Amino acid sequence: MSLVWVIGSGGMLGQALVNELKQAEDKLFELPAKLNWNNPSEACEQLKQAVSQLSKEAGKDGWIIYWAAGTGTMHSNREDLKAETELLETLISSLLNDDKLILHAGKFIFASSAGAIYAGIQEGVITESMQTAPINVYGETKLLQEAVLNKLNQNGQGAIVVTCRITTLYGLKSKDGKQQGLIAEMIRNLLTNQVIHIYVPLETMRDYITPKDAAIQMIDAAKHSEKTQGIAIKIIASGVSTSVAEIIAILKRICKRNLRIVTQADIKGSQYQRAVQFRSALRKKIDLQNRTNLIEGISDLLNTIQNDIVKNRNNP
Repeated sequence: MSLVWVIGSGGMLGQALVNELKQAEDKLFELPAKLNWNNPSEACEQLKQAVSQLSKEAGKDGWIIYWAAGTGTMHSNREDLKAETELLETLISSLLNDDKLILHAGKFIFASSAGAIYAGIQEGVITESMQTAPINVYGETKLLQEAVLNKLNQNGQGAIVVTCRITTLYGLKSKDGKQQGLIAEMIRNLLTNQVIHIYVPLETMRDYITPKDAAIQMIDAAKHSEKTQGIAIKIIASGVSTSVAEIIAILKRICKRNLRIVTQADIKGSQYQRAVQFRSALRKKIDLQNRTNLIEGISDLLNTIQNDIVKNRNNP
């Protein structure tokens, strides 16, 4: 039985990971207090102490860390992303320098960004074997963070490292000030009768995946990572690309009403691929088994956001 630590458990993906892991036999590692992400120096100290506690509790048993943290987006600047990278560096350094931690008994599963890392590829099918092509600071930072992570395994020795390059998550995010994703923002504006602003061409296609589906694929990748030589890359995707125009059509069909949409060209729109598909070459059967139909996913999200609006209205 492994001791499992989900870093970023308060976020959309992190919470989904916790929910799925609670159903497994592994024991969840919990901190006495939440990491203070708003104070990087304090968070670094918390991470150091957490690693010390992790090594004591894990003992000779295995340990698994899922990194689902991060406040960066495709539009973040270098300074905004610096603190996030420093926190990861502190964690990796602490793991490497803890004398009581059995490094080769551990696994580190890292949530990275497929959209940012392959942003320069404008068409075709993207798999794990493709050359990376970041076009902005966010994508470059994700690759830098992946390199930091790989220090846990040198020449096949050390912890198993699995980098999960995830496509576009959609769902209800926690109230952390981070901008909502496109689908959630469209639904919220639709329900509150506000104009929906779209800054990319309507033919822009993305691979949308629910946090639950992504979490299931990540956990499956962790379970089967023993077959790797220590470092592996896994694309986490639904395998189906959908255009913004199709999303609009789905919402119209579900809600049976027209949407108030304003389209506006924006330089940020150039940072998203127009017509690509993401497809993992690893454990494809499992990915297909755990794929939520987009219409069902949007319908569920609409109900969730509707309940959230009512809750906030009753509890101002």
